[in-house]
Amino acid sequence: MSKVLGVKVYDPRFCTESYIDLMQEIGINTVFLGRGVLNETLCKELTQRGLFWNIVEPVFLITDDKTKTLATTQDGTEASDDWVRFACPTDKEHLERVQSRIKEDLRKYNPPGVSFDFIRFFQFWEMTMPSADPKKLPRTCYCSRCKKEASRFASETDWRKSLITETGKNLASLVRKEKPDVRIGIHAVPWTRNLFNGSRESMIGQDFSALASLCDYLTPMAYHHMMHMDVSYIKDLLSDMTDEGCPNIVMSIQSKEAYRTDVMDADEYEKALKLALKSDGVLIYKWEDLCADKKRLGMTKALFKGL
Repeated sequence: MSKVLGVKVYDPRFCTESYIDLMQEIGINTVFLGRGVLNETLCKELTQRGLFWNIVEPVFLITDDKTKTLATTQDGTEASDDWVRFACPTDKEHLERVQSRIKEDLRKYNPPGVSFDFIRFFQFWEMTMPSADPKKLPRTCYCSRCKKEASRFASETDWRKSLITETGKNLASLVRKEKPDVRIGIHAVPWTRNLFNGSRESMIGQDFSALASLCDYLTPMAYHHMMHMDVSYIKDLLSDMTDEGCPNIVMSIQSKEAYRTDVMDADEYEKALKLALKSDGVLIYKWEDLCADKKRLGMTKALFKGL
């Protein structure tokens, strides 16, 4: 596949034929679909248009009321912050429901791609300031079942990395068994190895090199403005992941401000887009924001046309 030039879409109102026309007009070739926009008509339309599309599959994020067991923090509270609610990572019933849902999606929609999101331990990283004390970031899971499983490893870090990698391996095997030609992506938390004293592995459990071996591409959510970072952080993250030996990196960037009231101007978006395009492609979060801004659309079209 050529360089990924994609958008993430979560609102069905922005998935009509006229919006798909606009996608193709500016050069988009890839669409990541949140589960809220899934329908067979849209999926068939994208396929007929020759667009590559993915279903974003949330793994440990709780999206319904069937999962009763939330992950447990060190102080005994549930792993919940605003809309971010995480299942206990050793809850077999939750994982069985996730597996069943993925199988159903593959059979019903026949997607060319699937991307695993929230395949990690609990952390509301979108609202974690760069000055945060790593010792005060929430750790999970400390339910009796998880503590028993963790005790079999040399450290909690080893257990967390092993559990997340094994979950990714099992889900990837399931997908390839159902549909061998599907391309698999994994959403990556945009923390460099040393940020917050290595919390990406020790708390979140994402070992990038191990996860990269399981999928066709990693999509780090390099939302620099959301993270209160300079736009150059996108370059730093890409370099860090490359040093870890990760192939096929598709950087995901934000098109405008989110979780902040101060504005991310169009020039900053353009800089972010240029930096992201130094990877194997770019995913823009999110289509609903991008297509509402003619200036940013024009910037995107100009940069995509030059590739």
